[in-house]
Amino acid sequence: MTRHLVITLLFVGILTGLSAQSMSWKKHKKLAEDQMEQGEYYEAAQNFQAAWEQKPKKTELIYQAAEAYYLVNDYRAAAAAYQHVADRKDLDPLIGLKYARSLKQDGQYDKAIEVFGQVADNYTGQDKAILDEIIQMEIQGAEMAGQLAARQDRNMELIYPGSSINSDDDDFAPYPITPDMLYFSSSKGGKARIYSSQRQGRSWSQADIPANFPVIQNGQYANGTLSPTGDRFYFTICNDSRTWDPLKTRCELFVIKRNGTNWTEPTRLPDYINMEGVTSTMPHVVHVGGREILYYSSNREGGRGGMDIWYVVRDLGRNDDDFTFPVNLGPVVNTLGEEITPYYDQEEGTLYFASNGHPSIGGFDIFRSLGEEVNWTIPENAGLPVNSGSNDYGFIINRDHTGGFLVSNRPFGGEKNNTRNSDIFEFTIGGDRITLRGNVYDKENGELLNNISVSLYQKFDDKTENLLITKDFQNGSYLFELLPDRSFRVEVNRSGYASAEYSFITNDPNTLTYGQPIFMTTGDPIMRPEPPVQRPPVANNPPISRGDNMNNTDFGNNNPDLEETPEPPVMLNNSGDVYTARGTSAKDNLEYTSSAPQHSGTYYKIQLVALGNFDPTSSKLDEVRNIGEVQTEEIVGRGLTRVLLADFFSEDDAIAALNNVRGVFSSAYIVKYENGIRYGRVRL
Repeated sequence: MTRHLVITLLFVGILTGLSAQSMSWKKHKKLAEDQMEQGEYYEAAQNFQAAWEQKPKKTELIYQAAEAYYLVNDYRAAAAAYQHVADRKDLDPLIGLKYARSLKQDGQYDKAIEVFGQVADNYTGQDKAILDEIIQMEIQGAEMAGQLAARQDRNMELIYPGSSINSDDDDFAPYPITPDMLYFSSSKGGKARIYSSQRQGRSWSQADIPANFPVIQNGQYANGTLSPTGDRFYFTICNDSRTWDPLKTRCELFVIKRNGTNWTEPTRLPDYINMEGVTSTMPHVVHVGGREILYYSSNREGGRGGMDIWYVVRDLGRNDDDFTFPVNLGPVVNTLGEEITPYYDQEEGTLYFASNGHPSIGGFDIFRSLGEEVNWTIPENAGLPVNSGSNDYGFIINRDHTGGFLVSNRPFGGEKNNTRNSDIFEFTIGGDRITLRGNVYDKENGELLNNISVSLYQKFDDKTENLLITKDFQNGSYLFELLPDRSFRVEVNRSGYASAEYSFITNDPNTLTYGQPIFMTTGDPIMRPEPPVQRPPVANNPPISRGDNMNNTDFGNNNPDLEETPEPPVMLNNSGDVYTARGTSAKDNLEYTSSAPQHSGTYYKIQLVALGNFDPTSSKLDEVRNIGEVQTEEIVGRGLTRVLLADFFSEDDAIAALNNVRGVFSSAYIVKYENGIRYGRVRL
């Protein structure tokens, strides 16, 4: 039976091959035309090429093959096809530009530069000035490729998440809800949908539609972003065209609102945002100074090129959808090309976006620009390995700034071998990181315990130990970052339960994740004597907690009844010498240098802004110097300067100072310091 089946399959395969070989060029051409109508562009390209191979004098066939390869981003095949018709301007006046771009995105930079130059020299159309500007950008990007290769970020590791997330269609718009929960969009099955996947160790669960997500009756839906408070989810509903195209499929912005454990039905944003015949898509939402800012990409009138980045604003004090009229980010960010997938990092004060109008080493590259609203620095290419010769977009950093996600159609080792579809990639910052992970359960019923408090101590050979950090976790799972070759003790507490603990050493070179499940029993917490010696706080490189509750509002002690009378501050350091420290909270753990005075106890500063180029003579600073002393912190390895107003030794003083500076620096916020070391942003 098995032998008969094998013979049958071989026979069918031979017949299929003979059938393909026996097809006339006319049949190949007709089949290709039908496939183009159906949106099967790659198959059409192969049939146009097969027809041309039988009739090589009919160069329009290889031109049609090149165009179809170009549509599906098969750069190598497109370049190989275009080379046969590169001088046929009668077929397309810009055929040489497409050929050069295909070479560039295939990494053939020298040849691409040569062809770009030929196109510029030979083109005589009325829009030559615009074309010359575009070509100069393309050449600049191709020349930049070698420079960026020499400056590649070796501390960033790119990871391919695998088939649980990625498919043979386009997978895009990653949005990390928590460190272990990813929302994203995919056009698998021919229609774009929003999916979710849960991290499971080093892999991810099979993607599925998010729980409790409302049913979308008509159209495709994609490109989700969650508000910082977790009560609004913005996304796009797009027309039901046969083939998903991130730039050509028309989309509109919608919002759903949390209602208990469920979501409301989608509400379309107002007509002045979703204009008729216009695409509004790829939203990203942030909260700044009591306002909600929604960045998005649109081809509406008033822009510079195709898709531009715009923003609208609404008052957080209201629960309606009354946004301001859309504002274009301006010519520093937006170009004659396309700008898409905006993401604003509030910690860095940086906008990340993708563009094919700024000098890029591929098609779309990811860029970053410092500023807010309409005031931006000149965009900087994010470099390698963020960018590649392919299309790179959809960049987003996770909440704890240990990494993030991006979208690319680049080949990737043996896991992705073509450029015809976009996939989601994860990246980590700083290479392999050692972490402590674990879950806390009720020993009697085996259920996860919420609202736990976890303390991490470093132990020393002389039997003393330091309390490094205490962090509350609301969902029963704890996560910290660790340093190698250290001894630690973990202590877990919860109201109504006896304390639980264990110790471990991070000395196994083959282990990156430590930790164990903890089963707690009801009872009184363990009363411990204070250790005989308490070492001074470690300023450099403490372990960092990684809280993962998207609705976490634990920003310092907000209960005045629990506050102790603060000790008068003592000056710890006023030498003016530069020192290095690292933020100690989960959301503010970057290493920084400063020469600002350091005090004992708890005190506050107002962070005004983070800038790539700090001008101490700025007139804006003159408007707030009477409120406090202007100080700075240089974020190590980021090229950013935090500008702060200091120092305030009570919550009331800090709040008053913040209210006074908000008229000048609308994104300012309060930062807490403990014994001279930055803790991070707090809400008082």
